[in-house]
Amino acid sequence: MNVLLAEPTRIGRSIMTRMLEEEGYRVTAVDSAETALGVLNASDEIDVLITAIEFATMSGLELCWEARIQAETGRPLYVIVLSSSRDETKLVEALDSGADDFVYKPPNRNELLARLRAASRLLQAQRQLYRYANFDSLTGLRNRRAFFEDLERQGTQRLIQSVIMLDIDYFKQVNDRYGHDAGDDVLREMGGRLARIDRGFSRMGGEEFALMVPTGSMAAGELAETIRHIVAATPVQTCAGPLAITVSIGVSAREADETFAIALKNADIALYASKSAGRNRVTVSSTRGEGLLREIPHKQVA
Repeated sequence: MNVLLAEPTRIGRSIMTRMLEEEGYRVTAVDSAETALGVLNASDEIDVLITAIEFATMSGLELCWEARIQAETGRPLYVIVLSSSRDETKLVEALDSGADDFVYKPPNRNELLARLRAASRLLQAQRQLYRYANFDSLTGLRNRRAFFEDLERQGTQRLIQSVIMLDIDYFKQVNDRYGHDAGDDVLREMGGRLARIDRGFSRMGGEEFALMVPTGSMAAGELAETIRHIVAATPVQTCAGPLAITVSIGVSAREADETFAIALKNADIALYASKSAGRNRVTVSSTRGEGLLREIPHKQVA
């Protein structure tokens, strides 16, 4: 596990760092709460924060609050507060500030290591629950819930962004003709291909996928055409043998002063247009709800 240690005294940092590293923990030791918060903001690889309370400026309790805010965004993080005070109010205040545990200074080696083992078990369970809640078990992509939560977070930013909606062509025929095992193989392979293009792809349900990109509709349309070409260029290996698979795609931008609901509706209309026009193509919806659609020309096979 990766441990971030915030301790104001040099001797305290040295003793605890040596103690933890001897047990195989990877330790980043800092001397202030501000520096610790900077490390947390810069890296999502910290598993456990161990912090003292007493610092010259920003307190360890303030650091607990900030760390808990990060943990509530879906990032598993276990927080242990260190204090030499035996005052019960300090323990209560630390736990109320977002700490998961409290250890007296100087820490007993066996006690601290046991608490870290408990932290490891809890973090593993939290990560598993987070994965169940936010990722699709078949494709490994994010699920519909995670996609819409991301839209909600991004919706507060006044930036031009685009939505790409993708649907596998004739997928029902794959299931009907070759069986659901072959259909699952197609979905798994599609998930892998899309993830290699952009880890932000989500499975919306069935054979439909979506991606939000920080560009206007034309740049998003060119990306969508690249995706369409990659999918069509190589057959999917399934239990029924290799199958030629294509996708239809709809793209729409969200202007800075619009909601994502409008962009999603227009992307869905554009996707339907791609299906109606013969499938295996990309259609881009115009902005401002004008109802105009533009098809992206196919990439030429080299």
